[in-house]
Amino acid sequence: LVFAALIAAIIASTASKINSVATIFTLDLYAKARGINSKAEAGRGGHEKHLVLVGRIAAAVAVIMALAAARPLLGKSDQAFQFIQEFSGFFTPGITVIFMLGLFWKKANEAGAIAAAIASVVLSYALKMMMPEIPFMNRMGIVFLISLALAVVISLTFKGRGDANRISMQGISFTTPTTFNIAGIGVILILIALYATWW
Repeated sequence: LVFAALIAAIIASTASKINSVATIFTLDLYAKARGINSKAEAGRGGHEKHLVLVGRIAAAVAVIMALAAARPLLGKSDQAFQFIQEFSGFFTPGITVIFMLGLFWKKANEAGAIAAAIASVVLSYALKMMMPEIPFMNRMGIVFLISLALAVVISLTFKGRGDANRISMQGISFTTPTTFNIAGIGVILILIALYATWW
C-alpha cells in the first residue's frame, strides 16, 4: 500500500509537470508566435486541434529531455529525492515571489518577475557553492527575501507594458451545467456524512 501510494504520488507529480510544460509552451510561446491571443480566437480560427497536437509534441519532447538529463544529474547522487528537492528549491523562491506580487501588488510588472526568476536561480547556486554549510531550507528563505526586494525595486524602476500581453477572455463562458453543480453538492454531502460517521 505504501509503495502504491508512493508510485501514485510520483505519477501525479510527473503528470502535472508535463501538463504545465505543454501548456506554457503551447499557449505562452507557440500561440503568441503564431498570433493567437486567446482561447476564443483559437476555437474560432480552427487552431484548437493544432494547438492540442503541438502541446502533445511538446510534452513528448519534454519527457525525452528529462530522460536524457536524468542520468547525468542523478547518476552520482546518493539520494535522488533529496537532489530533486534541493534542485526545485533553486526555482521555488522566485516562483513564490512572482505569484505573490502578481496577486497582491498592482505595480508588479514583467521586468520584476523576470528579475525575481533569474535572481532565484543565480543566488541559490551562488549560495550553494560559496556557503554549502547553510541548510537548503534556510537558503531558500534568504533567496526569497532578496528576490522579493529585487522584484519590487525593478518593478518600481521600469515601467510595465500595460495591456501588451493581456489575454482576452471575451466569448469564453465559465458557467458549469446544473448536473455538475448538483453532483458537486452531492459529493460534498457524502464527504460530510463520512466525516460525521468517522467521529
